[in-house]
Amino acid sequence: MTGPGFGQTSLFPPEPAPDPLLCWLWLANTLGAGSSHAGRVLDVFGGAQEAWENRDSDAFRKAVGSPAFARANLPDNTPAHYRAFARRCAARNIRILPYDDPDYPLAFSRIPDMPLVLYCTGDPLWLNEPGAVGMVGSRRPTEYGLQAAADLGSGLAKNGAIIVSGLADGLDSAGHRAAVKENCPTIGVLGVPIDRTYPASNRELRKKIEQKGCVISEYPPESGPVGPNGFLQRNRLIAALSSALVVVEAQEKSGTMSTVNHAERYGKPVFVVPGSIYSPNSAGTNALLREGRAKAVCKPGDLFGVLGLRGAAAPAVVRSAPDPMSETERRVLACIGPKAKGVEELGAASGLPTGLLLGTLMKLELAGRVTCLPGKRYILR
Repeated sequence: MTGPGFGQTSLFPPEPAPDPLLCWLWLANTLGAGSSHAGRVLDVFGGAQEAWENRDSDAFRKAVGSPAFARANLPDNTPAHYRAFARRCAARNIRILPYDDPDYPLAFSRIPDMPLVLYCTGDPLWLNEPGAVGMVGSRRPTEYGLQAAADLGSGLAKNGAIIVSGLADGLDSAGHRAAVKENCPTIGVLGVPIDRTYPASNRELRKKIEQKGCVISEYPPESGPVGPNGFLQRNRLIAALSSALVVVEAQEKSGTMSTVNHAERYGKPVFVVPGSIYSPNSAGTNALLREGRAKAVCKPGDLFGVLGLRGAAAPAVVRSAPDPMSETERRVLACIGPKAKGVEELGAASGLPTGLLLGTLMKLELAGRVTCLPGKRYILR
């Protein structure tokens, strides 16, 4: 006799492994935006497909917590459930960037609460370019703040920096507009689903950003309102993506200060525009200076060194769309963090032979992605 139970294999073929992209969508939705468990899941399972295959295990429960464990095993929460959604995203030119996508920002892979899936409109190649600077501040700025944001943003953008901000009212928009005016790339990080623009008055600005740079969100299209927490979660991504953070104006108690806290948590340098001692809008920035938590920035050149810019102000730097990184370059970059590492340490971490590693490091240095310190020690630029 044949069939199960009689020493024979099943007549039915094994169920095919689900599409990896759909597994990432399943895992991201299961954990939710800004989950502190994201890094732990990757440490334990390595990827979304492995997590899916172990979704009913004790190891998975410990990694994700009880609420997410329950969601993971709901009958209608499967990778296949997201197939039609992925097709709709493609039809609307919304790029889905899971954690293992070549265009996923390497900067996010170094924070414990990284988004496992990003949604992007525009060109995602800018997400891994060096020279990103966060520019944030009050939604109700003074004329002084607007002028400072315009001058700093313009000077930084035309010298090769990529302005990163939140596409919000006020100083966020001023930074984006300065880059757009110089025909330079800029990155908008949303605190709302990717298919919405908040405020709606920035829709035209968003279109201009997408022509040269990109807009990203960890919140999927077709999802409901996120609420104020979405903007606070967004702030950690601005801080993580930026090599340095510039605060133009901020009151002592404001959402902008949460971005500062994230930058400090990630070891990113913070700069502020000094303001009048009589202006409430400068109370927060002046306090950062007084407490030694930030340095003053008065002109674009004050940031050239920390951003790795050469400062050739005339003619302006015209940045064309960057070339995609090779898998080898991504592997080496993923091994380099904020602390300098030597060739031997990088070789052990990357698994690459010395010759290939040295050639890759030279390419990354020439591309402005890493800096070579004395003693052949490398650090992210």
